[in-house]
Amino acid sequence: MTVAIVTDSTTSLPPEAAERPDVRVVPLIFHFGDEAYRDKVDMTLEEFYRKLRESPVMPRTSQPSAGAFAEAYEALSAYDDILVLTISGELSGTYNSATAAAGMVDRPVEVIDTRSAEIGSGLILLEALRAIDAGAEFPEVKQAAERAIERAQVYFAVSTLEYLEKNGRIGRAQRLLGTTLNIRPVLKLEDGVITPHKRARGRRRQLSAMLDELRSAVEQGRKVALADIAAPDELARLREAAGENLVFVAEVGGVIGSHVGPGAYGMAFI
Repeated sequence: MTVAIVTDSTTSLPPEAAERPDVRVVPLIFHFGDEAYRDKVDMTLEEFYRKLRESPVMPRTSQPSAGAFAEAYEALSAYDDILVLTISGELSGTYNSATAAAGMVDRPVEVIDTRSAEIGSGLILLEALRAIDAGAEFPEVKQAAERAIERAQVYFAVSTLEYLEKNGRIGRAQRLLGTTLNIRPVLKLEDGVITPHKRARGRRRQLSAMLDELRSAVEQGRKVALADIAAPDELARLREAAGENLVFVAEVGGVIGSHVGPGAYGMAFI
């Protein structure tokens, strides 16, 4: 039995994983006014973030169609089973599209909500690929992904809550709005929902709080992935602290980037 994996474009992956023949990535869509673009396909990340800074309107994002997922499933006809790993259903309707598409094809497809995004989903997917490469059958591959979902933690820091607020993705961090100027929260994904983790006054203390969490994860021997949007200094400090536990580094894609904004950076552990 052979297994393939389908995910969506909010999953960050190292190139060697994203380019595998047994992996397909279905792009979400972002809109600037009447212009629609496929995430990580129709423009480079550099172009996207320049447009985000210059555009008079905030981009809107939308999930892929069920048809886009069905096309990805059909393209993997050489494989016996398909495991689909999507962004948290609390952040996007992508899971619903992937599930609807499973009913449109005459082949085994199982969809799992990672309750995560970007580097968190990436680490989860890599665990499933490790199981595939070890010769595991579909139930064991699925179990590897589910165990990784239970272990995964994602923390991130933003320069402002403006983007999360305007895009309606602020979750339980809503209560941080209107707090004292210069508060720089550390946020986390908790069961797929954005929640406040710590408040820090100023960018330097925010980074210190992030480093505390990272060093604790490293001491526990956990695997680490890092990501940023134009936050090179903070990313460099996180890289140094992650050391040999670092699995990969990514730049946050346009769909998630439109919600967290320039200057954001994050880390995931499993």
